[in-house]
Amino acid sequence: FEVLGVEIEPHIAELYEHPVIVADVRELDGKNFQGYDLIVGSPPCRDFTKIPDVRYKEGKGYKITPWKDPKNPERGLELVHAFLRIVEEAEPTYWVMENVVGLTKHLELKPKMITRLGKGMKRAFWGSFPPFFVVRDYSLKPKENIQGKLRKWERAKIPVAFSRALGRAIRNAVLEAEK
Repeated sequence: FEVLGVEIEPHIAELYEHPVIVADVRELDGKNFQGYDLIVGSPPCRDFTKIPDVRYKEGKGYKITPWKDPKNPERGLELVHAFLRIVEEAEPTYWVMENVVGLTKHLELKPKMITRLGKGMKRAFWGSFPPFFVVRDYSLKPKENIQGKLRKWERAKIPVAFSRALGRAIRNAVLEAEK
């Protein structure tokens, strides 16, 4: 696969291992992404999560502290709708949007799949994509993955098992369509 990322934060974009556009997704023209087989989006979940307003204090464990600003589903929906607009304009063969199940309360579009990706990792997936099977490891604690203890930002990443399963399903569907 050729991969292209979109990231608003330049310091995070530097961590990408593939080409990345540093931009606000709300300002992108989806027509610039026509011809892609798959578009995947994972808007920030903070405004839709059940996790209470707490922040992790590095080195001190978890402390209950208010976020700088309260949860605001309307703000979160701006990015969700921007992603859906890009999908509509780009017309990819397949598309997936991943988020926490709490988004379902704020979005009329129903998810295609809701699944547990491990203990404490229930996620919803919207889109147009072929069926696939995700192998899960329930032996891990909610804040761990196969590499060990997760840092706070790593819990927000789309799990590798899901990415690989989706990638295989898309690759097989694209190859089958080319026959």
